[in-house]
Amino acid sequence: MIERTKISVGVITYNQESTIRQTLDSILAQKGDFDLELVIGEDCSPDNTFTICLKYAEKYPNVVRLLPNTYNLGIMANFARVMKACTGDYVGICAGDDYWCDEYKLQKQLDYFHAHSDVGVVSTSGYRHFVLRDEMVPGIAPLHPIKDGNVKQYYFSHDYKGGVYAMPLSLLIKREVLQHVDFEEFVRRDFPVEDFPMQAILSQYCKWGHIPDMTVVYRVYKESATFISYEHPKYLSYHKGLANIRRYLNEHFPDDVCFTEEQLQEYEFYKEFLLYLHNLDYKKAKQLIVNAAIDDSPKVKQAKRFTKTWLHFIVAHIIKGRNYRKDLKKRT
Repeated sequence: MIERTKISVGVITYNQESTIRQTLDSILAQKGDFDLELVIGEDCSPDNTFTICLKYAEKYPNVVRLLPNTYNLGIMANFARVMKACTGDYVGICAGDDYWCDEYKLQKQLDYFHAHSDVGVVSTSGYRHFVLRDEMVPGIAPLHPIKDGNVKQYYFSHDYKGGVYAMPLSLLIKREVLQHVDFEEFVRRDFPVEDFPMQAILSQYCKWGHIPDMTVVYRVYKESATFISYEHPKYLSYHKGLANIRRYLNEHFPDDVCFTEEQLQEYEFYKEFLLYLHNLDYKKAKQLIVNAAIDDSPKVKQAKRFTKTWLHFIVAHIIKGRNYRKDLKKRT
């Protein structure tokens, strides 16, 4: 007897009682020639998210597994345990505030894998739902899929501008390639995001495929731009964390280093400088420049020009502030 293919879908959720039902329903609605396993990591929400998830686990005991939640783990540790708990031949991902809009999403991706044996990850297209203005807009990453499947060129390039190649909720991943990703190490290193390092690592070990069908909906909230917001208390730690992810990738893939330690220090310096510029903290901005270990870098030179006088600092604050507000508006 031929064993049926098993697909696991990992869902991480916290404080999402208003959206989690739609998320779970959209996954359970999937049709195709496979067995489905839905693994939920509910992270001790203060609202009714756990109660809702528990009802699904009780209603679908052969499909839904709700992991224990004795205390709040945080996004990274919760994600790590969910990925570890997935036992399928293929693994999909969906956050508790996103959902799928095509009941054949998984089958289409499975068919792609069957037709392309050398592919380890398949993405799809989808919509962004801007919640604040209740607008559905076609287009999520990858907006320009790499035709030959060599996603490594996206992540390990001097042209890398940040972000992820594909939105996680659209992915289906061969479990065998996930063995190359040490999610527990992500937790130990306190990475601020899981999608960037996971996708960068997977790009080293397999080709990627893409299906242009619109199969998923990614909700965009005002909070979706949290970590580019200077007002957020974790703004600096977030950007330092991104630099540390690149350092981690440099350690593991020394032949593909595309950002030097000096460039990473410059990145960290400039993010901190922009915070002081936003807050009109001239004293801290000047002190940061004095303490900079990368005195001749382009960003340090620019910061020196911006702080030449208090008037220069105010003008830079106005110009950068205008650009910052435009960026925030575009993202939300």
